[in-house]
Amino acid sequence: MDELIQKLTAQLGIDAGIANKATGQAMAMIKDKVGGDLFSQISGAIPGAENAAAASAETASEPASGLMGALSGLASKTLGGSAGEAMELGSSLKSAGLKPEQMGGFASTLLEFLKDKLGDDVLDQILSKVPMLKSLIG
Repeated sequence: MDELIQKLTAQLGIDAGIANKATGQAMAMIKDKVGGDLFSQISGAIPGAENAAAASAETASEPASGLMGALSGLASKTLGGSAGEAMELGSSLKSAGLKPEQMGGFASTLLEFLKDKLGDDVLDQILSKVPMLKSLIG
């Protein structure tokens, strides 16, 4: 995870605390969506992924509140589940300290890192279960 945190801080110009918290939020959501077997591959290839997901699981599993919660629910009903999930992930990343204009860069860096560590086939499996990551890129 340290390698990913360093890439995020360098490419996005954010501090390590924000990068760490945002990565934990993303890992918790990925773990929730992909299931144990696939996440075991992720955590085997990326030391610290399991701990990051566990540390953020409570925050990531709380339903979005207020206006963002209402909007993500409406988006899920109107546009399909992945639209609402993308809004939920965006809200979670914002609460970690990312600005909206940094979310695309965060998602791109995360996906590139996952591809480098896991390969195209595993990344495709992840994206089939977590399509909201692609939607953050734009």
